[in-house]
Amino acid sequence: MSLDTRVSQLIKRIYSAATDRSAWDSATVELFQLMGCCGGLATLVDARTGELLLCRVYTPRHSDNAAFANDYVQQYPLDPSQTWRADHPDVRFCDSRQLPPALIARAHPFLQWTSSTFGSTCWYAGFASPAPGLTFCLAGHFASEITGKDGEAIKLFEIVFDHLECALRLGARPFKLASARALIRFNSDGTIEQISKGAEQLLRGRGSARRCEERLAAFSSSEQANLDRAIARVLGRRSAPSAPTAIQLQQENGRQWIAIVRPVTENFGLLGVLRQRVDVEILDQIPEVGRSDVIQSLFELTGRELQVLRLLGQGHSIDSLSAMIEVSRNTTRAHLRSIFFKTKTNSQTELMQLCSWLSNVAASDSESHDLELVN
Repeated sequence: MSLDTRVSQLIKRIYSAATDRSAWDSATVELFQLMGCCGGLATLVDARTGELLLCRVYTPRHSDNAAFANDYVQQYPLDPSQTWRADHPDVRFCDSRQLPPALIARAHPFLQWTSSTFGSTCWYAGFASPAPGLTFCLAGHFASEITGKDGEAIKLFEIVFDHLECALRLGARPFKLASARALIRFNSDGTIEQISKGAEQLLRGRGSARRCEERLAAFSSSEQANLDRAIARVLGRRSAPSAPTAIQLQQENGRQWIAIVRPVTENFGLLGVLRQRVDVEILDQIPEVGRSDVIQSLFELTGRELQVLRLLGQGHSIDSLSAMIEVSRNTTRAHLRSIFFKTKTNSQTELMQLCSWLSNVAASDSESHDLELVN
């Protein structure tokens, strides 16, 4: 198998394994192997306080990597890369060769630890911010001094790291306070944590629901029960994300709102799930049949992803689609991988079937499938 093929398959695995820690571990180990590394570190840090939240240590020579992770917790305050990053927050990549001599002296305690753990005193690290206030770092350690011949390995790392960051951002899904869409985020206890400007404006009027302290109150007790049940069902699923649910909310004047309830799992791949919350989006009218509004709302597709989806629905191939939006085939495939990840589909055929089905459900009061439309 060629290197290009291995890299392409590795990137695909990164996106498809967003909620599977063992799959992330496997992909990370393969990346280190492709780079010729003898081990590595993955960390998640609170950028505001500098607190180490989570870490993973990869040591191919050992099986009990959890013990080494506990060791790293003690070494973390001495990690030269983390010290350098704190002083240079805009730095994306850190080459140990470029650090001040005092930070990489052989007698430095951290280098003594990496030498005994990885057999390495040289590394190359990437930094990303997958969510506000968080810093993710992945560092590959080399058995010998990094030289010019390692340039291709470093270039490969930077390419794959960009995709790692993208996959982590998909898992984090930051809330958009300034959005004109009516978005409400709930904590794990079912209380309102954040509310967008669009939701504030919509709930101020006389409608199907209102904000009552830190709860979302529906017009009738039966609709309130449906809404509470949908939110509780999402919060109760810890092992795997539940399907989005669409709840109909009736008004006094007979006009309906649709409340889309979707899971929000802040998952940082190989570092695991931090917390699970719920997003509710309120639509004050039922979307038109044949349009992509429903699937964009349910799965939070970006504008570019929605454009790709619409062109696929028009029958475009990867080549013609790429030409239409003036991007490379690889970029188009990256958008597709992101869409597959968000919609939990595995092929273009499944994706088109989902789009067709959702468009029909949006206009029907009687359908009931995985995505529930409750009257």
